[in-house]
Amino acid sequence: MKGVTSMGLRRIISISIFAAFLSVFPIPWATAQEPFQLIPNTHFLLGMESHYIWLSGETLIPAGGRPGSGTRVNVPNVLGVDQGDGTSIVFQATIFENHRVDVDHLMFAPTAVKKITRDFIFHNQTYLAGTPLETRIDFNWTRLLYGYKALDTASWQLFPRIGVHYIRCTQVLNGESKEGGVTSNSRSLDGTYPVIGLQLQYALPYGFDLGLELEGIHLISRGYLSMTRLKAQWSIHPDVVFSVAGYNRLAQYAEDYQPLNNEWFYSLSGWSAGISFNF
Repeated sequence: MKGVTSMGLRRIISISIFAAFLSVFPIPWATAQEPFQLIPNTHFLLGMESHYIWLSGETLIPAGGRPGSGTRVNVPNVLGVDQGDGTSIVFQATIFENHRVDVDHLMFAPTAVKKITRDFIFHNQTYLAGTPLETRIDFNWTRLLYGYKALDTASWQLFPRIGVHYIRCTQVLNGESKEGGVTSNSRSLDGTYPVIGLQLQYALPYGFDLGLELEGIHLISRGYLSMTRLKAQWSIHPDVVFSVAGYNRLAQYAEDYQPLNNEWFYSLSGWSAGISFNF
């Protein structure tokens, strides 16, 4: 696990150092040219980002909602899953300068092997203290947002936004249980969260800009979601954009229709670096 996660961190550092190295040199064509446009009055941005993420949270997975078929587990402390690298695909469309659509999909699947320190029940399987378990928490997290430019000054732009987050979280335990011997025990749960938010951007000289994104929703008995991200971008070329970001994503999933409901809560805090292309 350490080798895999260090590779992800090295990718982020390498991209960041490369962008910083290029920024030392004046690049007149970065601002002298207009970006390529596939459709008039519309700008598209498509790219990939590499992430290094620290994970915290807990999960409660019963079987069929039956009391006694699941217990709450602290994932980093008990299962050892606390960090890993991820990848995201990002897309942005700006239409007539005022309308902005953002889509991104994060893939993050941290894995750990650990001898557990206490007994617990996951999906009606009992795992005893001292048992070695391989655990994987597989996130597929999609964001879709629409924003309208409500403020536009020489340096500042403000986009109030509405949208939706869709999260599919698959939790897999491989190891020996009290009831079934060596098994692969998995459970996938899906959460959909309508959100409201703001995107604030500040333009700097030489193609740099800073952005702050805030999004969230509370679904009362079905959980909540929030996201905060601070992002720096540099247009190294009219058609090429480097980005570095730090962020936190919080999500709680909860059912409310069984005697013992499926629940999970996770916090993802991390850094990302990426490259995107205008067209």
